[in-house]
Amino acid sequence: MTEIASIVNLVNEYAFLFGKNNGSPTQLLELFTPDATLTDDFVGFSQGSDEIRGSLESLFELEFLSETSHIPQGHHVVFESDNSAKVTSYTVMFWKCNPSMIVRWTDKVVKTDDGWRFQARVSEAIQKNLEHLGEMQLRGKKSYATHE
Repeated sequence: MTEIASIVNLVNEYAFLFGKNNGSPTQLLELFTPDATLTDDFVGFSQGSDEIRGSLESLFELEFLSETSHIPQGHHVVFESDNSAKVTSYTVMFWKCNPSMIVRWTDKVVKTDDGWRFQARVSEAIQKNLEHLGEMQLRGKKSYATHE
C-alpha cells in the first residue's frame, strides 16, 4: 500500500507543481527519469531530459496556464513488477474556477534510488470546454485591462 501511495503522490505532485505558479520546469523535470518520454496535447512528443525540459518550458510560457489549477483523481495503479507500474489517472483543469478540460494521463513509472519517477507520460484531453479554452488562449496572446 505504501508503494501505491508513493506513486499516487508522484502524479499529484506533477499536478500541484504545474498549476498556479507552484512549481517550475526544473522541478517537474525532476519527476522524470533521464531517458523518459512525455507526450502532451499542447507540445507534442519529447524524449530525454533536454527535450522534456524544452517542452515544459514551452508549457510554462503559455501565460494562461499560470491561472490554472489541476485536480488529479481516479488513480488506477497496476504493478508490472516490484519496480515498475502503469498508472491511469484523470486531471480536471480549472481556469479561474471554471472547469476547462479533463485530461486522461497514461503513465509508466519506475522505482529509482530517488523514489518513483515517470518513465513515460502521455496526456489525452478527453473533454474540453471550448469556450473557456478559446478565451484562455486569447488571454495568452493579448493583454486585457483589469476591471475592478
